[in-house]
Amino acid sequence: MRKIFALSLLVALFSGCIEDYDLKRNEIEPRLVVEGLITNKQGPYYIRLTESNTGSFEPDSAYTPAPVKNAKLIISDNVNQSDTLVPVDFDIHDYNNVINTIFLTDPTSFTYDRGFYKTQHLIGIPGRTYSLKVLYLGKEYQASAFMPPVPDIDSIGFVKKVMEKDNAEYFVPLLYFSEPQGIKNYYLIQLNDEVSSRTFSASTLWQFSILSDEFLQPYVNGLNISQGETPRSIEYPIYMEGDSVYVALSSLTQNAYEFYKSLLQQFKNDGGAYQPSPGSPPTNMSNGALGYFRASSISEKRKKIPRPF
Repeated sequence: MRKIFALSLLVALFSGCIEDYDLKRNEIEPRLVVEGLITNKQGPYYIRLTESNTGSFEPDSAYTPAPVKNAKLIISDNVNQSDTLVPVDFDIHDYNNVINTIFLTDPTSFTYDRGFYKTQHLIGIPGRTYSLKVLYLGKEYQASAFMPPVPDIDSIGFVKKVMEKDNAEYFVPLLYFSEPQGIKNYYLIQLNDEVSSRTFSASTLWQFSILSDEFLQPYVNGLNISQGETPRSIEYPIYMEGDSVYVALSSLTQNAYEFYKSLLQQFKNDGGAYQPSPGSPPTNMSNGALGYFRASSISEKRKKIPRPF
């Protein structure tokens, strides 16, 4: 009798392990997702509004985030500059970026309407604080972002490396600039221009890295930008002789730095039993919205790797 009871208990346990569990994803109310960037480069500047969902995020799949239309967006700064954004439509095919909040010029390469709005006359100036107000479906969402200054890039250098698998030579860019002292600084390094960084290659090549100035010297004498964090399964770009290298150095606030750091951690999370459960990255949006509204100064340079004579 005892053996029969034990066997019955074992069957019940295994039956419980394989029972389907309905997450009821369709019952989860979508949340507003805000992605935007104000820079010291010439406008217009872009804000993207979408609705969150719990499905797959494969590009152009049925679960691609739905664009938010008919919203009212206003951006102002602390010197009474104000601008009401206008919607933008697209009809050219492209894929989503790895980090969707980096839009530096007109994102004309997005297929159909992806929820973009653009400024009409706003001017981004370092040292100012920019406020975003979004009115949608009777709710108001707000965010504020300070634009820190950024040091000028003095020059770009290169160091030669050799691949282990085939002994092929390649080059890694080095960055030279004076690091401001007496204040905590955070940076984002972008390794491609704003157009091609939003193409399909951006989802397979790591075009961005973040860093703080904790271990930087007063003069950054050749920062190896390949040392930035790399998500799983995404490779660092390889540069060869004759290639043109673009590098942009963007200033970040500590909050923006923590936002990108959180994204990197999620890229690395394989969902294993000993990994923490993924959560939404920190946001500066109010009223339950997701995403991030950022203001950054940008210094950029381009240099071609010389060919040997």
